[in-house]
Amino acid sequence: MKILDFIKDYWTQIVFFVAILFFIFNWIRATKCSLRNDILQIYDQCKEKKEISLYQLEAIALSYELYKKLRGNSFVESIYNEVQKYKKI
Repeated sequence: MKILDFIKDYWTQIVFFVAILFFIFNWIRATKCSLRNDILQIYDQCKEKKEISLYQLEAIALSYELYKKLRGNSFVESIYNEVQKYKKI
């Protein structure tokens, strides 16, 4: 009964906290999708010639580091490793 009383007394704060958590998780997921999209876009531009500019390489490196910190999957890691082997122009 103590738990039900606690929920009744603090339900607005509980709902607010859950909503904040939901927002944070969705923001992280959207950020990961955006970073992955940026990396894939640069990869698609460079894969045919296997050449990459230093600016593109830096953009991929920064996006990859953020993606990794957000616990992204290894798919992007394999793309990042492949791009590192391309000729720098």
